[in-house]
Amino acid sequence: MKKLLYILSLAVVFVSCKKWLDINDNPNTPNEDVPTPDLRLPPLIAQFSDCYESAGTRAAFVGQQLAVTYAVNNNWNLTRWYSNTSSANWPWQCWYVNSASNIAPLIKSAQKAGAYHYIGAAKIMKAWGFGTLADFYGMMPYDQFDDPGTITPKFDDGAHVQEQVLLLLDDAINDLQKTQLPGAPPLSKGDILNKGNVDNWIRLAYGLKARYLNHLSKKSTYNPQAVLDATSKAAQTTAQSSVLQYVDEGPGVPDASKEAIQYTNTGLSSRITQLYLNYLTNNYTGAPSGASNMTDPRLDLIVPSMADKNGVLIRSRGVDMSSDLPKTGPSSYTYNAATNSFSKPDSVYVILRKTPYAPAPGDRIQSTGCWYTRRGAKGLLVTNAEMRFIEAEVLFRQNKLTDALTAYKAGIRAHMALMDIPSATIENYLASTSVVQNAAGLTMSHIMIQKYIAMSFSPEQWVDLRRMNFCADANGNYNEATGVYKGFKRPSHCLTDAYPNATDWPRRFAVPSYEINYNIKQVLAANPNADKPIYLNQPVWWDQP
Repeated sequence: MKKLLYILSLAVVFVSCKKWLDINDNPNTPNEDVPTPDLRLPPLIAQFSDCYESAGTRAAFVGQQLAVTYAVNNNWNLTRWYSNTSSANWPWQCWYVNSASNIAPLIKSAQKAGAYHYIGAAKIMKAWGFGTLADFYGMMPYDQFDDPGTITPKFDDGAHVQEQVLLLLDDAINDLQKTQLPGAPPLSKGDILNKGNVDNWIRLAYGLKARYLNHLSKKSTYNPQAVLDATSKAAQTTAQSSVLQYVDEGPGVPDASKEAIQYTNTGLSSRITQLYLNYLTNNYTGAPSGASNMTDPRLDLIVPSMADKNGVLIRSRGVDMSSDLPKTGPSSYTYNAATNSFSKPDSVYVILRKTPYAPAPGDRIQSTGCWYTRRGAKGLLVTNAEMRFIEAEVLFRQNKLTDALTAYKAGIRAHMALMDIPSATIENYLASTSVVQNAAGLTMSHIMIQKYIAMSFSPEQWVDLRRMNFCADANGNYNEATGVYKGFKRPSHCLTDAYPNATDWPRRFAVPSYEINYNIKQVLAANPNADKPIYLNQPVWWDQP
């Protein structure tokens, strides 16, 4: 009898404990009930933005927007088109571990609350992440990625991933168009990207559709009208663009969690390339020019300058990636305030960070900095500028040259507006001979080089380079006469193990080390060359006819 009473007493204790724990959920510990959708969405957006923009930094090195001071490290290897398993890791880890794994719990939490707008936003984030990285890596686990019973998920080809991504975007649009149930948290409560503007999220979904559909420009299934239909429903203004505003809390604040990703990623070692500088100064074969030339108002916002001993600002030189310089330089340097001098002559290749951070009177300006790499910069994720350049490309393909010219100018205008350049300055530049004024003189190079500038630090920049075959002809040989990206050459220190032939170009990123080390069977089943250097020059699915 005593034993029975003891067991019953224990049962009461366990029930009581369960009730007590149910009432006192820790809101800082994720489970099926907490946190609520409005608490789950902000970290998802922040973590995905890190994944997306970090892929963009890597694309900027591969795409010859950025060079790096000499040191045999991941960034230097990227400038020679070598994405080893280490440099490939972070976007993958940031997506799968920090972002994608949290999407299903967000959707489940939002379903319980009738928060349909959070469901739509979550589906967009899922589509955006998988769509971006499938283009970046060429293949990745999708169908089995969140199956708890599968330790070694199979790899899906990017073509399959894109099919699922487009379906997700349509589902997301439907969810965002629904009325949330009473008591559901408003989207504004947890939306750090579009501030609760549901229309902006819908436009973001259509912008992503336009982007992914336009990737098919080499395929027989390419549908130009479907692309234009999507751009017509995407962002049309700066206010409708999806832009993440980072926070600059000052040099004395040690917490770097709110600073711009590009500020962190480019550090003190990144430099502007000659190619990027040439595009900003209209110094390439076939560039628009005439009697009324005007300096691009973005030039000194993007390209840093350094003051000489007399205080006169001198613009940074660009690193010529086809010269011998990247093999051993440029060298990093330091500034000596006592002698008012720099330690190395390579100081002419100016650092991208503003230095001093807050100059006092009399301080020598070591760098004016770069608009994209400011601590409180904007992350231009999907913008109206991108949509206008997509339209310009499609209209040009359709031989609608007058409309293409209008869209080309609209793309330049939109990008400058995103950079807060005064409208009068923008219009003066667009009326100058530094911009194509005659539809008959417009070329694909004019459109895509301007888009290259507008898509700075974006993984989409490298997508476009691949779609357009860099500056190569149909046989893969560098050809300035027919190539689109004039002056884009193989780097002098190109990794010959991965690119043994003059016709080889960077087509995909390496499979991250996590998969090579722990999932190699599935990796090789998807592509037998995935553990070899030549894997990097194999076109992804949309990069083939």
